[in-house]
Amino acid sequence: MDPNTSLHVPMCKPVVCNTNCSEGYGYQKISGQCCGKCVQTHCIVTVDNSPVTIKPNETFVSPTDKCVKHFCEKVDDKYVTKQITKTCPSFNPLDCKPGTETTDADGCCKSCTRRSVCEMGSESRVIEVNGCRSKQPVNMTYCAGNCGSSSVYSEKFKSMMQKCECCQETETAKVQVELTCTDGSFVQHTYIQATACSCAKSICAEEKRRRKRR
Repeated sequence: MDPNTSLHVPMCKPVVCNTNCSEGYGYQKISGQCCGKCVQTHCIVTVDNSPVTIKPNETFVSPTDKCVKHFCEKVDDKYVTKQITKTCPSFNPLDCKPGTETTDADGCCKSCTRRSVCEMGSESRVIEVNGCRSKQPVNMTYCAGNCGSSSVYSEKFKSMMQKCECCQETETAKVQVELTCTDGSFVQHTYIQATACSCAKSICAEEKRRRKRR
């Protein structure tokens, strides 16, 4: 107060604006106003229990789960996070040839060169031909298992080239068995048994279609 006039004396103090903004926000001035405000500048997403800021049109991949990507997009002045999850084909390391396991460029999916497993199996079965049956079940052998196959791009043919292998017999033996018919008579029947199996080259479905078109 002025002692001479007994009037209040005006005093001016500068206004201190709070320019500290939360993570993912930036301070923006407002025309015609003293202080601005905090506006969102990044996408904000919680990954592994921690907040992560992502710039618009950029992607964040968690170091603990490389199959999940978080993409930031600005839509009508709003920041939207899209989660993209990559699905991997089934993978069993027991099916792999040792030392062939690899991970894709994303670090997400594993793959390998599958082991060729072609083994001989057997089943007990009654043989019946034209109403005549074997008295006892006979031991029938067969080949079963997984063999390698691939589909690789060829610069020469400018297309994907398939290579197929299937588990099949490499040696067989003929076996005779006596069958009993409904009229009481007997007949001899010869059937084929597999005695050795291995993976052998086969024609893939795509290769068959190409051959038909020629």
